[in-house]
Amino acid sequence: MKRVSVNSDGPVSVLDHGGDGPLVVCVHGLEGSAHNWNLIAPHLVEHHRVVAPDLSGFGYTPPLKRGATVDANVEVVADIIRHYGDDALVIGNSMGGLITALLAVRHPDLVRGIVLVDPAAPVSVWTRVRPSAAARLSTPLIPWAGARLIDLYRSTQSVEDGVAEAFEFVYANPATLDPSVWEAGLEVGRLRRTQPWATSTLVEAVQSIAPYVVRKHPFAKMLHRISQPTLLVHGTEDKVIQPATTRWMAKERPDWTTVLFEGVGHVPMVEDPKRFLAVFDAWEATLATAAA
Repeated sequence: MKRVSVNSDGPVSVLDHGGDGPLVVCVHGLEGSAHNWNLIAPHLVEHHRVVAPDLSGFGYTPPLKRGATVDANVEVVADIIRHYGDDALVIGNSMGGLITALLAVRHPDLVRGIVLVDPAAPVSVWTRVRPSAAARLSTPLIPWAGARLIDLYRSTQSVEDGVAEAFEFVYANPATLDPSVWEAGLEVGRLRRTQPWATSTLVEAVQSIAPYVVRKHPFAKMLHRISQPTLLVHGTEDKVIQPATTRWMAKERPDWTTVLFEGVGHVPMVEDPKRFLAVFDAWEATLATAAA
């Protein structure tokens, strides 16, 4: 694995895991980074070329000229694919899942298949939204004051406390995580404290997600425009995106392969990489069979 820079209207930091075979591009979620794919990349590179970008304004990538919105990052991922190959299988988590779905619709020639992992999508049951999720996801939407409130709250926390709190939010069982996940989380947490754009890009990204996830009908229309083979994965203990949302998506697209991971939170490929890879391998094998 090596960190390289790829141009997309500015420098994009990419973790290039190497490997031979069809291109796989891994797209992280909100406040995530390319490190989110480190546990599954060693297996994927056995049969694929694997790369994972830090999106605009996140990880080691500064805000690009296009901005840090979902729409801007769709074009970032498109440029990454063009840099490495003609098309790709794209795996996206959370915000990265929404970006992946939009990419499949807007640039179908670049995408041969997609994996949506707990993707950002409309709330299924508003009365069941967890208070912790509501507070975290709505604060950036507060006009004028949202960014200040985020900065004020973070100023009361150490990096270690902030990472621990974030992990409690996105993982069902943080204590069981591979130690390297904590190391990467602390690395990125310390990095974000040095970046003057860290809060503004978070706010920009959240505000760009909101219009896509407020109403089901427009989102369903977008789902039905996806023509590529799709694997949909969701953790049953996800505190960020309700599992019921993925069940609704599965009803909209019964032709997709949908798998619920019992006892797992918002980032299944980190919390249970072996199970994630087993599901991925089985799904990809069906694609090869169908193409034969």
